[in-house]
Amino acid sequence: MNNITTYQLKKALDYFDYPPKLSAKEMDNMRQRKMKKHDVAIMLVHWFNAFTWILMLTTGAALIISSFYKFAPDFYLTIVRDFFGTPGAMLQFHIWLGVVWILVFSAYTVFGYRKYLRKHKISEISLKRGGIKEKLKALQCIIFGNSALCLDENDIQWLKIRVLGIIGQSNVELPPQGSFNAGQKLYGLLVALMTPVIMLTGLTMAFHLGPLWLIQWAIPLHFLAVGFVVSGLMVHVYMGAVFPEEKPAFFSMVTGNVSELFLYRHHFNFWKERIIKQFEWRKEVDPDSKLEDLLPDSLAVKVEEKLEGLKDLVEPEPNRDLRPTKFWNPYFAGVMLGLLFLFTYFVYGRGLGASSFLSRTGTYIWNLIAPEYTQSNVYWSHYFHGGHTPLGNFMIFEVIGLIIGAYWSGKKAKRAKVEIHKGPGITNKVRIFMAFAGGILMGLGARVARGCTSGQGLTGGITLAVGAWLFVFVAIGVGYFSAYLFRRYWL
Repeated sequence: MNNITTYQLKKALDYFDYPPKLSAKEMDNMRQRKMKKHDVAIMLVHWFNAFTWILMLTTGAALIISSFYKFAPDFYLTIVRDFFGTPGAMLQFHIWLGVVWILVFSAYTVFGYRKYLRKHKISEISLKRGGIKEKLKALQCIIFGNSALCLDENDIQWLKIRVLGIIGQSNVELPPQGSFNAGQKLYGLLVALMTPVIMLTGLTMAFHLGPLWLIQWAIPLHFLAVGFVVSGLMVHVYMGAVFPEEKPAFFSMVTGNVSELFLYRHHFNFWKERIIKQFEWRKEVDPDSKLEDLLPDSLAVKVEEKLEGLKDLVEPEPNRDLRPTKFWNPYFAGVMLGLLFLFTYFVYGRGLGASSFLSRTGTYIWNLIAPEYTQSNVYWSHYFHGGHTPLGNFMIFEVIGLIIGAYWSGKKAKRAKVEIHKGPGITNKVRIFMAFAGGILMGLGARVARGCTSGQGLTGGITLAVGAWLFVFVAIGVGYFSAYLFRRYWL
C-alpha cells in the first residue's frame, strides 16, 4: 500500500455507491472484527441523558395535576408522592435534577464541541449556495455544526423506503448511510431544536424568571417540547432496542464498537471513512501491508482495478477564501437591534447601555485605592448604597459579553486583526492621540447626558424620551460638523 495515497483510495472507494456482494466466508470474517463507532464521552453523556430523563419524566408526570386535569392515574401519583414524602420535595428534586442536566450538557457542549460535535467547519457551509434542498441541509449543519447529522436527499429516500419496508410495501435496498442513519438524524434534529426550549422554559418556570405572562407561556411550551421529544424517543427506543436489524446500534452505546459487517451493510459511507483511517494508520506502522489485509479479498480486487486508473491522481490544494465576510445589511441589523431591545425590556425591565460599565469599573478600581474618598464622593457613593458593589449590575456582564461576541463575530468574519485606520495625511501617533482624546470627550459627554448612544439614545429613543431624541439629533449634527473640520486627516 506504500504506492497508494489516501486521496486515491478515497476516490476508489467512492466509486461504490452500495456495498458490493461478499462471500459467506468474507461476511463471517467481517462479523468477527469490531470497529469503533462511539467515543467514551458520547456514551457517558448518552446514558446520563437517558437516566436523567427517566427520573425527570417520572416526577414530571406526577407534577402535571390540577382540579381539572391530571396526566397520570391516581395509583401512580400515590406511589411517586409516597416515595418523595411530599409534593414539594418531589418538585425540588425535579427542578434541581433539571439544573444538573443543564449544567452537564452545557459543559459537554462547551468543552467537547470541537472534538465530539463540530465535524464540519461553519465557514465551509453557506446558505447562499444551491437550491432549496441544499439550503435546508446547510441550515441543519449550522444548527449541529456536524455534517454527519444533517439530513440530505439521500436520507429522505432512506426514510421513505424504511417506512414502506416496515409495513411490507417495499423491498428496495436502503441507500447507504453515514455514521447515523436518517432516522437517528431526524430524531437528533428534533432534540437539538427542543432541548434549548426545554431548558429555558424549565428555568423560567422553576425560578420565576421574567414577568408573569412569560412564566405562563413557559408552561405550555415546556410541555409541548417535552411531548415532541418523548414521541420521538419512543420510536428511537423501539428502533434501537427492539427492532432486530438495529440492535447492534443499541449495544454500541455500551461497548462503543460494532461488528464491521454491521457497518458495511447499514452504514456503508461511515465504513469507508473507518477504512480510510485504518489505511492511514497501517501506512505508518506497516508500509508493506496489502489491501487484502484491510479489505475482503473480492472487494480488494475491485478497488485495485479502480486504483489502476487513479495512479497519477493528486489531491488538489484546498481553496482558502481569505476575504472578509460582507457586513450585515443595515436595515436587517436595525430590525434585529430593535428586537433585542424589546427582549431586554420584557425580560429585565430595562434597555441596554455601555457607558455605565466604565463608570462602575472605574469606581470599583478607585475604591480599591482610596475607599474612604470614593464612598464619600456624591457621585460615586450611590454605587455602594445598601451594601452593594459597583460590579453587581447586569450592565457589567452585558459589556463583557459584548466584547466576547464582537471578537468572536469578527474572527468568524475574518476581520479580527490589529490595525490602525487612518487617512494618508495623519501619522499613527496623531491618530492614536486623537482616538484617546475623542474617547475621553465621549465618555464625559455620556455621563453628563446621563447615557451614551445606547443607554440614552437607543434605550431612551424607543421609550420616546424627549432628552434621548434631543441627544440623538445633537450627536448626529455635531458628528457631521466634526467630520467636516477633520476631513483633511482622512482624505
